[in-house]
Amino acid sequence: MQIKLHKNAKTTLAIRIEIKNPKESIYSLAKKFNLGWATVKRWRFSESLEDKSSRPHKLNTTLTPEQEDLICFERKQFKKTIEDIFFTLEDKIPNLYPMKIYRCLRRHDLGVLPEEFVKAERKVRKFRKYGIGYLHIDLLYAPKINKERSYIYTAIDRVAKIAFIMLGKRKNKETGAKFLKAVIAFFPYKINYILTDNGFEFSYKALPKGKKTKKIHPFDKICQKHKIQHRTIKFKHPWTNGMVENFNKRIKNRVLTRYRFQSIFELNGKLLDFVDDYNQNKRLKSLDYKTPAQYLKEKKDIILQRIVI
Repeated sequence: MQIKLHKNAKTTLAIRIEIKNPKESIYSLAKKFNLGWATVKRWRFSESLEDKSSRPHKLNTTLTPEQEDLICFERKQFKKTIEDIFFTLEDKIPNLYPMKIYRCLRRHDLGVLPEEFVKAERKVRKFRKYGIGYLHIDLLYAPKINKERSYIYTAIDRVAKIAFIMLGKRKNKETGAKFLKAVIAFFPYKINYILTDNGFEFSYKALPKGKKTKKIHPFDKICQKHKIQHRTIKFKHPWTNGMVENFNKRIKNRVLTRYRFQSIFELNGKLLDFVDDYNQNKRLKSLDYKTPAQYLKEKKDIILQRIVI
């Protein structure tokens, strides 16, 4: 049996065992081992021979129990990263920063998300085979610049992997519709399907029961006009839109966490450089190590050959 002793302990394990011997008095043992009377008495009547932890029993934290529950809920329910939790709750919890979130998650054993939370509802299935023209669309929070928040609207083709980005100042239905118009103008082929989450910028589905409406969302109006089938993911299942989620992670790692921006124009420039480099130079295994631009060029040539024949 291994017993841990404090590095500054004045008594060894052998001394503590001898103190437990009731044949000698506390006074004689204190004199024998040159210890204080209170020390010998404590070990005489102690149930364990091991030193207790010196860690504080009460941690100093500015988070209330309700705020900690909110952080843990975002982690367990939506499987969010520390950065995503920060962006979601920074307006709800005062003086919040990523390290405070990390410490809170560690206290609740959520520093590394347990597998049972990941596997509880998640069933990984292979995509059905579609042709080019199936877009995954999502929204990403950009860091605040001069105390103003901006939003990155992203779209990526499921097959061709061609990506498009637009920076918006609002997270609303008007900006969502504006982004879709830009997407349709950017992609050089017919778009047949679009997959989004249930955010208000894309759909009315997330509205509470008391505010349900029969109006058609501006995003859906544009889809109907261009004969595009708009699909939404199941509520609280972000991984079903995983392709654009992974693309958003690339943006975070390559742009948002790598640079500090003085203006929204700097951010927009870096985003445009990133997406242009991705489309023109990024070789992808799923495309047989071709870039999205090369894959699309070959695909267009094949389609033109079929039309000529």
